[in-house]
Amino acid sequence: MPNNRTESVIKNSAASLLYKVVHMMIQFVIRTVFIHILGNEYTGVSGLFTDILQVLSVMELGLDSSMVYALYKPLAQKDTKKISGLLLFYKKAFLVIGFIVLAAGMSLTPFLGYIVKDVPDISEDIRGIFLIYVLTSSFSYFFIYKAVLLRADQQSRIISNCSAIVDLAECVVEITLLVLFKRFYAYLIVRFIAVILRNLIINLLAVKRYPEYFGKSAEELSIKEKRKLYRDLACLTVYNISGVAINSTDSIFISAFVGTAEVAIIGNYTLIINSLQSVVGQVVNASKASIGNLAATSNKDKQEVIFDRMNLISFWFVCISSTCMMTLMNQFVGDIWFDVSYKIPESIIAILIINFFIAIMVFPVESFRTANGLFVQGWHRPAVMAVLNIVLDIYMGQRWGIIGIFLATSVSRLLTQVWFDPYLIYKFVFKKSPIKYYMKYTIYFLVTALSCYTGATVCHQVHITNKFIDFGCKLVIAILISHMYMSFFLIRRKLIPVLKNTWKRY
Repeated sequence: MPNNRTESVIKNSAASLLYKVVHMMIQFVIRTVFIHILGNEYTGVSGLFTDILQVLSVMELGLDSSMVYALYKPLAQKDTKKISGLLLFYKKAFLVIGFIVLAAGMSLTPFLGYIVKDVPDISEDIRGIFLIYVLTSSFSYFFIYKAVLLRADQQSRIISNCSAIVDLAECVVEITLLVLFKRFYAYLIVRFIAVILRNLIINLLAVKRYPEYFGKSAEELSIKEKRKLYRDLACLTVYNISGVAINSTDSIFISAFVGTAEVAIIGNYTLIINSLQSVVGQVVNASKASIGNLAATSNKDKQEVIFDRMNLISFWFVCISSTCMMTLMNQFVGDIWFDVSYKIPESIIAILIINFFIAIMVFPVESFRTANGLFVQGWHRPAVMAVLNIVLDIYMGQRWGIIGIFLATSVSRLLTQVWFDPYLIYKFVFKKSPIKYYMKYTIYFLVTALSCYTGATVCHQVHITNKFIDFGCKLVIAILISHMYMSFFLIRRKLIPVLKNTWKRY
């Protein structure tokens, strides 16, 4: 079983990374074409509406996590009856959620004027655009429920490979239509078709792989089983509301307090950060089923070893990425990708990187919390974080604008998620104090901050006429500096062998 888990993690992670690289390239290409052909106004509207729909989809996020967890044990036991019953429940639940998102989105349409400050000067009706976004989001729920079986059975690479192929085709068609017709509606229609096509293909692949679980003989779950699912779903929905409040409301507040055009400018930077963040997210998601299997079959000591190694890898990634972003992100966006008018103050970049560090370092915690079914325990934490973030967004956004909105995210996470979720893991899974984890976390942060400061200071002294050579030299410097600090830290703490053998005997 350990070898099977390791093999699954490697295959799923490789496929997820490949998909994420493809997806990142597509996002950069589409955004570049968008801005050059349609302008900042359309780009800002697109980002804003995407985040609004993310807010409306919090129930789906909780259902997805709770169902994957519920399938771990019956899949390991080959319990066909239980799996079929869970999938039937999942299908009905997603139909309900799809209609809820559709109704909520349509009811929100008349109030767009309060969300979009200074409605952009575009030819299309802003409400018509939003309705297409709503339809795309709601229709995707009607075709997605079978994909959960692939994720729970450590086969997420099938989803990644399919998504990569569809995304590439979608990108080619979208760019072609944008260049030929210069119409936003063309992009929206292709996006709508691609979302449905992707989910239909994944559904067909799931049925082909697991025909025994989709027969007409599926039985309803018992009342007791449904109650447990409802309880887990309710708690996970609270967790995911907090995630949406943290990750998907910033653009809404920026639009309301500053303007939609600023959403597009900041969006260039958040696209880079979110792309890097999602690289780790893809690997973690690809590993979740294996971590769930580990939780079901191994003792707490083995889990703690894997947890520590995942935190160490997260630190390695976040230190390098943060140093490079602090040093190069403004130059990349303002000198290479677009022009100087797209640059933002380094103080905002620093806050974005702090949020990036927190987000990356929370991935291992989230994985082990979900894998061990810790849904009910501490459910109030995400509720407190969500309320705190929104209150601080309003207060700090009005006082300090964009930097206040991003700083609100940092403060709300530090006061809640950063310390409380690890506490749950150590209390209910590892059965020990989390003090050592907090100490490691603090050291990881200080090493990363020092690396970022040193990298930015050194690179500010480097000036080469050719901007591409200048960028390349600074990139090398940033990577060397980050590795210098990490190597010193890892050697002092004798962690290099641990990093090399992270998945050994997993």
